[in-house]
Amino acid sequence: MIQEDSKMSKTAESGKWFVCDPCGITCAVITYILVLYGEFVVLFILAPPFLTIGTLINVVVFTTLGFLAVVSHLKAMCTDPGVVIHESASEEDVLKRRQKGEDIKYCKKCRSIKPERAHHCSTCERCIHKMDHHCPWVNNCVGEKNQKFFVLFTFYIMLLSIYGLLMAAWFFFNCVQQNFEGCDSILPGPLVFILTIFGVFEGLLFSLFTCIMFCTQIQSIATDETGIESLKKETRLKKSLRESFTDVCGAPPSLKWLSPFTPPP
Repeated sequence: MIQEDSKMSKTAESGKWFVCDPCGITCAVITYILVLYGEFVVLFILAPPFLTIGTLINVVVFTTLGFLAVVSHLKAMCTDPGVVIHESASEEDVLKRRQKGEDIKYCKKCRSIKPERAHHCSTCERCIHKMDHHCPWVNNCVGEKNQKFFVLFTFYIMLLSIYGLLMAAWFFFNCVQQNFEGCDSILPGPLVFILTIFGVFEGLLFSLFTCIMFCTQIQSIATDETGIESLKKETRLKKSLRESFTDVCGAPPSLKWLSPFTPPP
């Protein structure tokens, strides 16, 4: 069965999902451009003047982190975040069932019954199970089925940014040692300086931003409380630390937790 509407395109049977939000799509494109820019700086500015085995290893590590970050982003963006199956009901029907003692949660926007821990997203125009927040940078909600990918995206962008900053520091150190001779082996000296400084600014900004997001997500998983639940101060019986992490990343704990190619449970 195929479901489509003005805001999103989703194929239920194949699991394909994409939110047609101009702001989110723009942010996603900017994300890819910034990752590519970082790769450009490394390949054409930082690495060429000092070609050694160590430099080649650094380039491979940086490129691998960038690849994992992009794959994690694509998975976070194109994975159904946990859309609640629509169960049509009128407010009158819900009221009658509640009067009979049934504990029912109802979404007036979807005009549908929803399970516990589901919240409505105005951008996706759906109720999302365990919705943490809607992130324009991945053009999707962060929910039950794609939180692992979002965590990996923030993790790999954080590592990528920090690694890039270390490579830039190493580049400047070597340039100072050589009185900047040969540091402009491919591009003109002034352009090398401008592009590198912009890359450093990008690395500082995104290392800080993604570090905060990563820590926030880890706290959310550890406490078994989504961002929305925390804001609304919703109370309920919570899972243990181990259960919370295995629910998001899978069981048992393994290196698969770090792989964007391994789907969540």
